[in-house]
Amino acid sequence: MDAERAQTALAGAAESTEPIDTATIRDTIRLVMRLSSGPLDLVTLADHHEALRGHVHLLLPGVQDAADRMWRGGSSWYQQAARLDNVTWQAGQELASDPFAAMVQVQLLARDTEWLVDQQAGLPGGTPQVHPTAGSV
Repeated sequence: MDAERAQTALAGAAESTEPIDTATIRDTIRLVMRLSSGPLDLVTLADHHEALRGHVHLLLPGVQDAADRMWRGGSSWYQQAARLDNVTWQAGQELASDPFAAMVQVQLLARDTEWLVDQQAGLPGGTPQVHPTAGSV
């Protein structure tokens, strides 16, 4: 499932210089954002949580490097650093045991992951953003 792909990608990311598959990451995000429309299953939520954590760990180094090159006295750097700290903290949290709380937690992590993908797209060598065509889900 997505969690296994994320773990495999994470394991190979350290020695790979291949571009990050942002299309797969965005597919995971879209899937997670639709979770509230059906019954909440903790196993499914846990799978999505692990997949998103893997995506965060793939994306974080490039975005962190870009933030490290910013002037540290500016408000832009502070906002970037604060957001990165929050994303890192959120990704390190264990999944809540309550299904509704777990869904909210996974969806918030999906939003953080989406932010990282957007940041990655703006970096040199980053994958440009490709938005789905109108009418597709």
